[in-house]
Amino acid sequence: MTANDLIESQAADWLARKDGERWTPEQQQALDDWLAASTLHRVAYLRLDSAWQRADRLRALQSAERPQPVMPQVPAALLARPWVRRSLGGLGGLAIALMAWVLVGDFNLAKPDTEHYATAVGKREAVALADGSRLTLNTATRVRTAVTAQERRVWLDQGEAFFDVAHDASRPFVVIVGTQRVTVLGTKFSLRRDGERLRVAVLEGRVKVQSDGAQATVLTREDAAVADARNLLVTKKTPQQLQASLSWLQGKLIFDQISLAEAAQQFNRYSHRQLVIADPAAAQIRIGGSFDAGNVEAFARLLHVGFGLEVQLQGDEIRISSPAS
Repeated sequence: MTANDLIESQAADWLARKDGERWTPEQQQALDDWLAASTLHRVAYLRLDSAWQRADRLRALQSAERPQPVMPQVPAALLARPWVRRSLGGLGGLAIALMAWVLVGDFNLAKPDTEHYATAVGKREAVALADGSRLTLNTATRVRTAVTAQERRVWLDQGEAFFDVAHDASRPFVVIVGTQRVTVLGTKFSLRRDGERLRVAVLEGRVKVQSDGAQATVLTREDAAVADARNLLVTKKTPQQLQASLSWLQGKLIFDQISLAEAAQQFNRYSHRQLVIADPAAAQIRIGGSFDAGNVEAFARLLHVGFGLEVQLQGDEIRISSPAS
């Protein structure tokens, strides 16, 4: 028995118990745990359950004068269950064809489940995929994933994510970001989506970036790129620069003499309390160092102590301005 056959058989067992026993809360919890253990479990169970519900409706409409149909070639493991024989025994030709397609068709023809993941502002989440790949979602990020025996796809709908992709030459790993596609076989890289603009940083391996209006470009280790629908700019990063760009994985923001205006933009991604730079002179101050991404108040206090800037809390805003003359 193959792994797919075993899953089909287990799903049929669960349906048989619900059909023939007094269903208890403990049994429901056990079923919920089995369904949560694997996407393949959910696909098999929902597919069989839906098929039997449709079969019941067809059987209710069947005329008593119609001849008995021929039994389809259903796997022996399923035919052995009385509830399967009862259901098949009264089906019409259309229902039989439906049941034969559902029960003996290729398991992988089932439409793959699309999983949805999202993080709130200031939060991170680790996601393990069925193929062994791992994703880490940064603040305010939304992704969808679909992993089957034929393909591996992820849609980055919003935000930023780090990808640690399991190598599988037979199933390229494709990330879709608006009109752009990032294709890999096995690598570590990060993607950040700002509207239709995509930022890519490659820690290990190779990735191919392609959009509708630009030629495909292959990025390698320590490459970074900014791409939109028609253009792609590639730069080389030092290991230190690359690690700084990925410091959010540890909940940190590392700045290397960037403007205070840029630093404020970075902090504002991680908090509902927003930094507002009130004047151009303060906005141009250069900032360096390592900071806690989730503690904008501490950063504001450092600005006051280190640069003598005025700090005012107004509702959900922290207003930063040059000291009064």
